[in-house]
Amino acid sequence: MTSGPTKPAEYLRLAREIEASPVEGAAKLAVLSTFTAELLRPFLVVECQRLNCPVRPWFGPFGQLEQQVLDDRSPLAQQSPDVLWLALRLEDMDRHLVHESPAIGPAATRQRLDAIRERLVGLARSARAKYRASILAANLAASASHDTNVFDANDPDGFVHLLAECNRQLARDLAQIPDAHVFDYAGTVAAAGAERWTDPKLWYMARSGCSSQNMILLARKLARSVRALIRPAAKCVVLDLDNTLWGGVLGDDGPEGIKLGDDYPGNVFKDFQAALLGLRRRGFLLAIASKSDEQTVLDMLDLHPEMLLKREHFACICANWNPKPASLRKIAETLNIGLDSLVFFDDNPLERATIRAELPMVHVVDLPADPLGYLAALGEVAALDRPRLLDEDRQRAEMYESETLRRQVQDQAVSVEDFLRNLEMTAQVGRCDASTLERVHQLIQKTNQFNLTTRRHNVDDLRRFMDSPDAAVAWLRLSDRYGDSGLVCVGIIDRLDDETWVVDTLLMSCRVMGRQVEDAFLAYLAELARAAGAKRLRGIYRPTAKNSPVQDFYNSRDFIDLGGDAEHLYEAELASPLFAWPAMIERVQQQNKENVSA
Repeated sequence: MTSGPTKPAEYLRLAREIEASPVEGAAKLAVLSTFTAELLRPFLVVECQRLNCPVRPWFGPFGQLEQQVLDDRSPLAQQSPDVLWLALRLEDMDRHLVHESPAIGPAATRQRLDAIRERLVGLARSARAKYRASILAANLAASASHDTNVFDANDPDGFVHLLAECNRQLARDLAQIPDAHVFDYAGTVAAAGAERWTDPKLWYMARSGCSSQNMILLARKLARSVRALIRPAAKCVVLDLDNTLWGGVLGDDGPEGIKLGDDYPGNVFKDFQAALLGLRRRGFLLAIASKSDEQTVLDMLDLHPEMLLKREHFACICANWNPKPASLRKIAETLNIGLDSLVFFDDNPLERATIRAELPMVHVVDLPADPLGYLAALGEVAALDRPRLLDEDRQRAEMYESETLRRQVQDQAVSVEDFLRNLEMTAQVGRCDASTLERVHQLIQKTNQFNLTTRRHNVDDLRRFMDSPDAAVAWLRLSDRYGDSGLVCVGIIDRLDDETWVVDTLLMSCRVMGRQVEDAFLAYLAELARAAGAKRLRGIYRPTAKNSPVQDFYNSRDFIDLGGDAEHLYEAELASPLFAWPAMIERVQQQNKENVSA
């Protein structure tokens, strides 16, 4: 993302231009605050537009939080927002607590902080019960007028630590509410400096929560949070090597001549590698696209003592003399992901321009000329924001390592049956509950290729299906001799009439395509429908730009083609043998696995 405006006047001008040209499909953001948040509008409109995530914000009257959330006739109820931001400032809710804390002591201070936290969590719960929106709740920052001294943090029961405890408990509470998340207002204030966060004159005259200049920073953080809630994160970071992962040119300077180590400038590149390794541990894949000799690169990865990133950390390595666009296409094909799931890092402006021109769907990062700015550039990539980290995210890189082993076995197998038999696959199936809801929702939001209808149901939709006697939300988890592939299938079925149930949603991770997993899961969906009294199962295929690989899914399984355009309908009798569980996959007892958020 290129650098944006720097002055409030520029934001005002750009926001007017953006809002003068309505965008179809712009997200709706509702803001409920204890301060005058309306002043954020131009900054927020521009920053969301810069992230290619157009937003049209609506601001409720400040201080009227419960009235807006609880009243079915309130203006908020008419908005049907995609995201709801609850922005409650500490000094607005308990204005003098900071100053009174030393006198009233830690127990009373904690009690008053808990009251604020409970109010905020209560609002989030009420909003979740009434609205489809994803919820962002701002945590609490110390007042800019806090009478600080250099020893504030010295008191283990002092205000600074009690406030931190309150914010941590807030995060725990919100983690128990589906699709409710912390917006790190405290961290945003700290990054700018609490003493400079608020313009006293703006506060006393207009109840503005921050100065005009800090509205830019607040809007940027909020825009990234909104984007992460309504757009899937990228999946793979593609890296150049020379002057990107190390200083110098490996082919010219040799391993001993490149700059990488614990002294400047090598330590700059080593820290960048450490940050990339951290991304991998958060579930992002790493890949290499370099114009280099492959064996020289592999030797560098395997043997150089200062390399933090080794060969095994990369899901795909394209070291050759082909054009970079060809390498990126190869990476996407190998990993079975879309090109729009790639984030590209390269120090060469010409290579970046080439990718932008030939592969505009790839997220290209503008690395600064000075490697000292690489870490900051990495931290500004909104496509790498993920609201909550699930077990499957942490294990994703290892899952792709296992895929490499499976491909090797497949290449050596004499037949498809021989390959599938050697995998020794086992599957667990079950109905969605609290332990699997986050993962099911994640797959629904991001799966594109093997997705028959591509309906992006939100958490509230899923809970309604789960609670209905006329519907079911199901999942399948797959393992084999090479490892656990995790929860890879999601399906939603609901009743059409007394004898027919419809497959509203059927999707699967592309990593396990072609292994009869889809047939096992279809058999389970049929089992659920049959148990509810159905005699027929109706399938739907809704074509999109990305799901053509499954356009013949129902035809190839002998469903009767009922026709249709925007939605193509198919039907099969549930007594049909096509719903038999595949012999190559052993079905094991359901055992729900908790998805613990980070």
